[in-house]
Amino acid sequence: MKLLYAGAGAVGGFLAARTSASGHDVTVLVRPARAKRLRAEGLRLSGTVKAVARPAVVTAGQLTGRFDAVIIAVKADALRSLLQDLAPAVGPHTLLVPFLNGMAHMDALTGSFGQAVAGGVLRVATDLDDDGAVRVLNPLFEAEIGELDGGPGSRLEPLAAALRSAGADVTVSRTIIDDMWAKWVSIASVGAITGLLRAPIGMVAATPGGEAFARTIVAEAASVAAEASHPLAAGRLDRLVRMVTAADSPLTSSLSRDVLAGRPTEVEAVLGDLVRRAHAAGIGTPALDAATLALRVHNRSLQRSR
Repeated sequence: MKLLYAGAGAVGGFLAARTSASGHDVTVLVRPARAKRLRAEGLRLSGTVKAVARPAVVTAGQLTGRFDAVIIAVKADALRSLLQDLAPAVGPHTLLVPFLNGMAHMDALTGSFGQAVAGGVLRVATDLDDDGAVRVLNPLFEAEIGELDGGPGSRLEPLAAALRSAGADVTVSRTIIDDMWAKWVSIASVGAITGLLRAPIGMVAATPGGEAFARTIVAEAASVAAEASHPLAAGRLDRLVRMVTAADSPLTSSLSRDVLAGRPTEVEAVLGDLVRRAHAAGIGTPALDAATLALRVHNRSLQRSR
């Protein structure tokens, strides 16, 4: 497939490197500083997977030709400017799949590209090191993609096959919106717990009061999904509760890793939009509110120090 990755950070860079290594025609759309580094050093994976890929690298304004699929893997605050940049890459048969946090991006994407947009859920554990390498934290590599209207998804099969050839466990889902909400509840829960308390799940769960706090966070997040008519299935909810109360778990989140590294967080996409929806529906979320406030203060402190 001819694949374009919008963003080559921790998520997009991992996907681009893996699909490039499996023989696909891969291009990454990145900002100028990142482009310069990738052209000089290649797209490097470190950690549990070590590799160097050499995809084509372009910046805004350099896109030529249409792509079979565009995978969007940028931070939420970069999406608005990206929409116009992508226009030359999208033809009548191009598929767009976002792997972003939360749900707020979907209205923007469908407003710009309509039925070209499908839904996506990705589960990987990666981070971007200071030296520009994508650090792979564990072997997790799972994805769900699906039509927003619940259709059979035959046009998604080539992308699913490309991701499988790169090592992913991929499902073409008939319930992708439910899947995206479930992922949102999960990342919001883990992010709120580890981001507010700045510790892995296991340390929180092993501390007096930690397990009860984790259960409260999950209950609040799940209540927002239920109000939106996308409740988590009982099995998914049980697995999430077990995950956030495991006393031996080293699990962290991108929010907590960003806090500890002194980087700005995606608090608005992961938590801010969730609590706004809760408040609009009259749902009380005091634990999520506290986590959201803490991460907003962190972001503001970084802005003032620059």
